[in-house]
Amino acid sequence: MKIKISFLLFIFFQTFFLPNGFAQSDILDNYVKEALTENLSIQSEILKKDKQYSKVEQAKKLWKPTVDLNASYLFAEGGRELLFPLGDLFNPVYGTLNQLTGSTSFPTNIENEKIQLTPNNYLDLQLSVSKPLINSSIKYNQKIQNELLRINDLDMELSKKEIVAQIKTSYFNYLKTFEGLAIMEETEKLLQEVLTFNKKLVKYDKATPDVLSDIEFQIANLQSQKAMLMEQQDLAKAYFNLLLNKKLDAKIVVDENILQSEFQATGNITSLKSTALQSRLEFKKIDVATALNSLNQKRIDKEKKPTLGISGGIGLQTESFNFDNGGPLFTIGLGMNWNLMDGGLRKKKIEEIDIDQQILENDRKRLSQQIEMQVTKVFYKIRSLQIRMQAEEVAVKSAQKSYDAINARYRNDKAILIQLTQAQNSLTTSKMSRALSKYDYLILLAELEKVTGE
Repeated sequence: MKIKISFLLFIFFQTFFLPNGFAQSDILDNYVKEALTENLSIQSEILKKDKQYSKVEQAKKLWKPTVDLNASYLFAEGGRELLFPLGDLFNPVYGTLNQLTGSTSFPTNIENEKIQLTPNNYLDLQLSVSKPLINSSIKYNQKIQNELLRINDLDMELSKKEIVAQIKTSYFNYLKTFEGLAIMEETEKLLQEVLTFNKKLVKYDKATPDVLSDIEFQIANLQSQKAMLMEQQDLAKAYFNLLLNKKLDAKIVVDENILQSEFQATGNITSLKSTALQSRLEFKKIDVATALNSLNQKRIDKEKKPTLGISGGIGLQTESFNFDNGGPLFTIGLGMNWNLMDGGLRKKKIEEIDIDQQILENDRKRLSQQIEMQVTKVFYKIRSLQIRMQAEEVAVKSAQKSYDAINARYRNDKAILIQLTQAQNSLTTSKMSRALSKYDYLILLAELEKVTGE
């Protein structure tokens, strides 16, 4: 009855005070900091942010005046001609004047002129300055680019949280293999001691040689398992170093005391869900997307208003580089553009934005459901694992006592070898299960940090 009450109290404590924090480890913290600066995914997000910041600056520059220098030189031959009837106009008049004056002072053989329409040997040089005065598209484009920069910031923070979770998970997976090899080496040492003891028995004819074969088989089988675990360790090391953007075979510093540190108790599943719904950055991205839709809607609505700009310039236009007869040319003007009718295009664009907003609201509800499900799943996994860890701790102590007792009896010839090997297998299995469960527990805490957005 006392055991049953203790068990219920344990369940109650785990239900309402779930650990949600990591053992303090300077080694792991340093690896996390290194990943946040060296990881290639983070560096890509930084570059994306820099690119978007450049777009923000470009949007600001659109209000600045622009200065352009345009020059063209034209050489032309042939083409359309303009007939100028000088002879037809003046020859009859001059003939009449000669008759009236009784002289030949006025020419009567003037020929008609043909003038080439396209100018030949023509230079046009213009220096122009222009600046927008009223333009709602430029104004709202600047605001939109600033909101897109906020999305880049949120994407970077999401990438950082993902990298932190991956670093912690991969580090614990590496420590799994490290501790697993330590347990196997300890087991091999025990088997070697049993093998040495049995060799003495065989030497003094107190046991048959076949007893050595059984132990050597156990040792060979254990070495095979060690080889497989070492392969897993190499893969875990390679993946961890990949996250750090280091050589895949770089040495990893092992924190052997990480399991001995205490964990911080925080709250129950309700508080964890509440934290997740308030902290997850995906909701902030939806908020920014909503703001973008509002800005786009205003931008489209303002397009029906006129735009106004001013321009001015100085230049010259001349043929055959005769600068005395080609300039300078001065210009100044105002330009206006007013779209009076667009056939209902703006209305349809606004309807499209309204639909996008409805999609965002649907995404928000769906995201809330997904996050609550994620927190619930991890919470109950942790609670189940806590119960199993307590049972495994008892199992290890029981297996150790059993092995010590059988080992002592075996050395006094009161137990057979199979009993000893079974006890040894039980001890190794229970230790391995306990170690794996502890690291699985830390991995689940890393996942809980991620899904709650802390």
